[in-house]
Amino acid sequence: MSVYINSQTLNKFTYTGSSACGECHSEEAIGNQFKIWRSSPHARAYRILKDEKALKIAAENNIKDPSSDSKCLRCHATGGGKTEELREEGVGCEGCHGPGSVYSQMSIHVNFTNRESAYTKAVKNGMYPILGIKNLKKREKLCLHCHTSERACYPTEKNEIQQQHLPIQVIDTLKKGDIDFNHRLRR
Repeated sequence: MSVYINSQTLNKFTYTGSSACGECHSEEAIGNQFKIWRSSPHARAYRILKDEKALKIAAENNIKDPSSDSKCLRCHATGGGKTEELREEGVGCEGCHGPGSVYSQMSIHVNFTNRESAYTKAVKNGMYPILGIKNLKKREKLCLHCHTSERACYPTEKNEIQQQHLPIQVIDTLKKGDIDFNHRLRR
């Protein structure tokens, strides 16, 4: 997915997997973002491609195996499923934050005295610029890359459609119903 980074730049960065992010982001002191992700629907996005409902939707759309078809992997696995060993993690941290091969290094994205400087440096090194109100439209574009009615698995029942709908308020707050994707950070 090259939502913010052109293909030439994207080739510089590779996906490392959410476990690399979890090495630091599992700390309660900074909000345990890794735990938040593990309990989210994003973490289950690939697994659901193997359930009965997914197989039925796939058959209706002439898809033999949703867990290996690029039309399904586009949204159900980080990087469109192109990194096969990371498919099982579903939509991992890098699905929203960008391939972390460079910015995941602590020296690139951690600065305890100047967080804005560290964030800017991380963006230059592969992180997608989605934080803050000025990047709300970029964040919306990233979410709507998958959360769109154009996809084959878009629900047909009214209550399921409402659950899938992502108004700008949800994208802004990162909360939907009782699911909280908000990344609590150390203050």
